[in-house]
Amino acid sequence: MKHSFTTGTCSRRDVLRTGVFSAIGLVVGGQALADSDSSVAGTAASGLPPSAGPLRSAGVLAFGPENVLFVGDIKGAAVHAFALRETDLTSQTDVHLGNFHNFEGSNLVTGLDQKLAGLFGTTYDKIVVKDMVVHQPSQQIFISVERGRGPDAVPAIVKVNHGNIEVLELEGIPHSQTPIPNEPDEKAMLEFEPQRIYAITDIKYYNGEIFVTGVSNQRFASTLHRIPYPFNSKSATCTVEMWHPVHGEFETRAPIIRQLIREVHGEPYLFAVYGCTPLVRFPLASLKDGAHVRGDTIGELGYGSNPLDMLTFSDPFDQKEYLLVTIDVRSASRIAITDLDSAQPEPTGGPIDFGPGGLGRTQRDLPLRAEHTAILNPKWAAIIWRHPKTSYRLDVSSIMVPYFFERKDGMSEMNWPDGPDPFDYRHHRDG
Repeated sequence: MKHSFTTGTCSRRDVLRTGVFSAIGLVVGGQALADSDSSVAGTAASGLPPSAGPLRSAGVLAFGPENVLFVGDIKGAAVHAFALRETDLTSQTDVHLGNFHNFEGSNLVTGLDQKLAGLFGTTYDKIVVKDMVVHQPSQQIFISVERGRGPDAVPAIVKVNHGNIEVLELEGIPHSQTPIPNEPDEKAMLEFEPQRIYAITDIKYYNGEIFVTGVSNQRFASTLHRIPYPFNSKSATCTVEMWHPVHGEFETRAPIIRQLIREVHGEPYLFAVYGCTPLVRFPLASLKDGAHVRGDTIGELGYGSNPLDMLTFSDPFDQKEYLLVTIDVRSASRIAITDLDSAQPEPTGGPIDFGPGGLGRTQRDLPLRAEHTAILNPKWAAIIWRHPKTSYRLDVSSIMVPYFFERKDGMSEMNWPDGPDPFDYRHHRDG
């Protein structure tokens, strides 16, 4: 049985704020959802989605080859691989994404958290949206969500289908999984929150392996796992550290938050961004089983902030490729890929330096405030963001690449009906 919630596609007018949280009511492992939420009332009994399959929690997402969807499962101490079938995917290439010339995107889902709450029989404040990924061939958006917070949260994967929200029915999808060893004890704390929530911070597929970052229960907690896919009994685990200029120290516990892998002069490197946003480079050849690896800090993007997503895109105007790091409390950072190739390591051992360093001095700020960002196609990205005045409203929208800017969100002379039109907007009104 398919479960969905229909929403129209319309012009987007909303700006994201940070801190996207949501919840979901599912049947897990064939058991009925425990009635721990009084707001579920009678609606949950008849409208619950199908089983979450082997998932015990739903976190970071990534796609690999042949339609394989990887899901980080912190509660289950595992990464799952679901080999999606043709019936699990629906092409979205015919969806209207907006007016590219006029910097005008479209709402793909309006009020995402409220619609999830209605679909799963709870309230919007119980919906936790964890991650978003796009299946590039079909341009279909997949979102990991949980109903509730803490150890009793119930997981699910949902997808967007022509304005509908549908649950991905995990039961029956070809599946495999691999354990993530040495997760922190569930009672182990950081100063303000449990250590375990950082056990799996990111997953990336590259050349027959997945790279899984996070923290472990070991002395050098910041950990990276290299795991062959298809999964077998082999894996390589190393610990990683970096020099953090804003803190004026080497750090071995703070985990990589986001990562990507690029070749530089024919050799693959892992580029990582941490909390408080140092940008660090690791040669893949050094990331061996049992190694302790110190990366080169090549940029300090800003202090007092946390990265949300790290991705690359091609600018359709200058035909160059760029790195994009979205950040929770300030503008996103754009850095030319060619600069990653030539960036020199920042000096180590110096005093605390709050100024931008390395590539932080050459980054370009983009006015993108989104909790989750993913590339749809060469001209458009998908974002999950919040309305600036009605903070309860969470939308999935399209936004133009390479500017990541929505003209309607600001107030300018050009928005007046008889105002100036330097970019020939009105000529392209229906373009």
